[in-house]
Amino acid sequence: MVDEIYKGTNNKERLIGSRAFIRSLTGLKGLGIVSTHDLELTKLEKEVADFKNYHFREEVKNGKMVFDYKLHPGPCPTTNALKIMELEGLPVT
Repeated sequence: MVDEIYKGTNNKERLIGSRAFIRSLTGLKGLGIVSTHDLELTKLEKEVADFKNYHFREEVKNGKMVFDYKLHPGPCPTTNALKIMELEGLPVT
């Protein structure tokens, strides 16, 4: 399990390193999970056998972000960082 793979690395090198790391693990006997906010990595599902995207869903209820904590197939169709910033009173435009 890897949470936010190569966090703290610049975008370009994080993407290159993440792709290489994930490709190196696919095909091995095992199961792995990588969490990321890099939407580019979702494209690996079309390039790498046995690679699958899953996501959690969220919605805003009564001014709070609420998650269902269920894994849904595919890449996440929404983003929430700007909504979180807005809820915290930070400027988003």
